Amino acid sequence: MRDKNAMTKRQEEVLGFIEDFVKERSFAPILQEICDHFGFKSPNAASDHLKALAKKGYVAWSPNSPRSIQLLVRRAGRPGRTDMVTVPLLGRIAAGHPIFALENVEDHLELPRQLFRGRKLFALKVQGDSMTGAGIFEGDLAILAAQPDFENGQIAAVVVDEEATLKRLYRTSRGLRLKAENPAFPDRVVSSEAARSCRLAGILVGTIRRF
Repeated sequence: MRDKNAMTKRQEEVLGFIEDFVKERSFAPILQEICDHFGFKSPNAASDHLKALAKKGYVAWSPNSPRSIQLLVRRAGRPGRTDMVTVPLLGRIAAGHPIFALENVEDHLELPRQLFRGRKLFALKVQGDSMTGAGIFEGDLAILAAQPDFENGQIAAVVVDEEATLKRLYRTSRGLRLKAENPAFPDRVVSSEAARSCRLAGILVGTIRRF
């Protein structure tokens, strides 16, 4: 019986190219780079191979994000860095007064998978000092996992009235409480009615500090 996860020769070549590309450049290729390497006349050809590799569990890939390919399997004998995950840096988020959430991809980070757990990871640059008590400082990169809900007390990025902020979240009888980790910043309570329009961007899973 044929292994349902077995690859065709071309799929093997595409996966090998992705592995080598990530190893050399620390980020994944885009569709056009795969097309250029193999001489595909249409991005659809590369897309079809990526869909097959994703279905077989070798990669994760979002067609709506230019450089979203993630290697999921470490293959024996291959030099690919499948212990790493490629995370998009989407812009900035306030740890202080809310600021507009910039959702354009500014960069890609190659991070150790064992240190940053979660699916659909993304990074935001922190501005402000309202979360210093939690060890989060201005200039840090907040690594978040996109998910639809949170548990009381978790630190998360939340978007209120199209403005984003990083706070510790609590559900209360009055609504959603956004708690700072700095006594200079008062808590913010979003009424139950207004909280319905809030959007949870992601739960904090770690931070990176650049020196």
